[in-house]
Parts: sequence; structure tokens; C-alpha cells
Amino acid sequence: MKKLILSTLLLLAPITHAAEPTSALRSVRVTADVAANNSTATALDLVFVYDKVAATALRKNGPEWFAQKAALVGSLGTQIDVVSLQVPPGTVIEQVALPARARRAAAVLCFVNFIDPAGQAVADLTRFRRVEIRLLESGVTYTGLK
Repeated sequence: MKKLILSTLLLLAPITHAAEPTSALRSVRVTADVAANNSTATALDLVFVYDKVAATALRKNGPEWFAQKAALVGSLGTQIDVVSLQVPPGTVIEQVALPARARRAAAVLCFVNFIDPAGQAVADLTRFRRVEIRLLESGVTYTGLK
């Protein structure tokens, strides 16, 4: 009986180890300047990816992500969580609510549906503990603290 219990514990050990946090992200703040995105509201998605293979499939820019979002969310199911924000110019979001399992994410990506191509690149926020996303007139800045 003791051998069976020990064997069971040894089998569970790798599962417990695999559930350790991989994302450092704990806090996200978003600010939008008064003229942000040419004075229009900006769609912003934080995508928490729990599978490394799925993370490589999501290396798109903002417009590609938003065009394919419904299909990607449907096909990836529980492999991702999406926090969607609609940010009007002149807005400050002090603390974005993160998913309960955010610390287990293999990758945290930020997609912004920006008019100007300078603001359309995907940002990898995985290694930062705190991030401020600032929406400007024709671009986006990310300030991260490890």
C-alpha cells in the first residue's frame, strides 16, 4: 500500500511542477491621451496564453488579431483568456482586472486596434511584473517593471 501511495505521489509531482507560474505580470495600467488613436476609442486586448504552441500561433499584429479574434478564441478555447477593453481618449484605467489564472500563462500578449501602423505591433508583456500601456495620438508605449 505504501508503494502505491509513493508511486501515485511521484506521478503527480510533474503535474504540480507544470502548474507553476510562468508569467510575471501582476498589474496593468492603461492611459489614453486626449488625442489617442486620432481622437477615437481604442480596442485593446490582453491575451493570456496557457499553451506555448498556441502562443506562437498568435504572433500577429493588432488588425490581424481583431479580424481573426472570434475564430481564434473559438478554436483555442481554454488555452487562452482574453481581457478586452474599449478605451476612449482621455481615459485612465488604474488597474485592469486580470484573469484568475493569469500567473500560469505561458505568454501575455497585448493587441491594440490602432489606426496608425505605428501602434499595431503585438507586445509581449510576459516578463514584466507591472506594465503601463499608454495610448498616444499615433502610437503606443509600454513601460514595464520587472
